[in-house]
Amino acid sequence: YTFNLRDLGKVFQGMLMMSEKRVLDGPAFARMWAHECRRVFKDRLVNAEDGDWFDSNLRRGMETEFKLGWEDTMPADRLIAGDYMVPGADPRVYEEVVNMSALQPTIEEYLAEHNADSKSPMKLVLFLDAIEHVSRIARVLRQPLGHALLLGVGGSGRQSLTRLAAFIADYKVQTVEITKGYGKAEWRERLKEVIKRAGIQEEPTVFLFNDTQIVFEGMVEDINGILNAGDVPNLYEPEDFEEIYSATRRECIAKRRPATPLNMFAQYLQRVQRNIHVVFCMSPMGDAFRDRLRMFPALVNCCTI
Repeated sequence: YTFNLRDLGKVFQGMLMMSEKRVLDGPAFARMWAHECRRVFKDRLVNAEDGDWFDSNLRRGMETEFKLGWEDTMPADRLIAGDYMVPGADPRVYEEVVNMSALQPTIEEYLAEHNADSKSPMKLVLFLDAIEHVSRIARVLRQPLGHALLLGVGGSGRQSLTRLAAFIADYKVQTVEITKGYGKAEWRERLKEVIKRAGIQEEPTVFLFNDTQIVFEGMVEDINGILNAGDVPNLYEPEDFEEIYSATRRECIAKRRPATPLNMFAQYLQRVQRNIHVVFCMSPMGDAFRDRLRMFPALVNCCTI
């Protein structure tokens, strides 16, 4: 396993999404700490033995640092958190799901709304494991620079659950459609369109991509660039830059920064990173998966797995 300080930061980033009232509740705060640690660290572990080892250390940390008993503090069933239990709430509050009996009907209501609005309705059976995965994806999407690497075999529901999580978050899902003769020019044009929607129109966007759509390895390199900096080298033409400068000039002036091309493009990249969320679905089978993780470290370093 490979972890770094960025992962530790994700734990605090998740806890900072809590409401102030819940922070003052010691046991509730400890449960959210446990939840965020599980999402950042435990979800990467590959077998039950490692998961049990992690939970034993989590338990020891709760008892020694928080001075709270594990059985008295942790729920008897699953620990799930989200900001979706009150549809239409403004602001949406990220907190522990206490009423588990209301969880499934709430998510099923979101699914029904999605299917009513969508040209491609989804026939999903929302058992508790699937709902937990929707909650995990929704958690990533609500975070700044929140990207996800979803590992699993084809047909396991990764894309459908991502679409549902994006609908819950009120984000637009953008994908690529691979056709005969699809090449670098078509890919770069589609990528530019998706990024500009996030940076110029400031549209919260989920870019959903599957490893079965990889036509050439440069596609993964470009995604690596988005994860790292929100930018893909040599993507824009002169007319694109004019459009970008026009969209960000006032924002630079409002922030009392000189409206130079460098500052305006930097402002654009901030918008892109704030609004775009990459969800990359990959199969862990075979050498290609391991080779891509070695070649493009942002797939691990910048994503929640």
